[in-house]
Amino acid sequence: MNRLHPKDDVRIEMSYNGETEDAFQGSGYHTVGEAIRDAFTASSRQYMNIEDYVFTVTDLTTGTSARYRINAGGNETILPE
Repeated sequence: MNRLHPKDDVRIEMSYNGETEDAFQGSGYHTVGEAIRDAFTASSRQYMNIEDYVFTVTDLTTGTSARYRINAGGNETILPE
């Protein structure tokens, strides 16, 4: 799941050390990376390192979900379940 449709309702949960710290919901995204960066910027943790978090991205419109990390190159990487 890397592609989103702008009309899809998306929920992003930010986790640190296995604990969910923040959640964001929105729409208008074309990619998972866009949604993750928007959620991180909107959080109160935007001054922390984005690479330290795991992001669970759920497309509420389709019911699909996946976990991601941002790597050192600034790209999202899907995590195996």
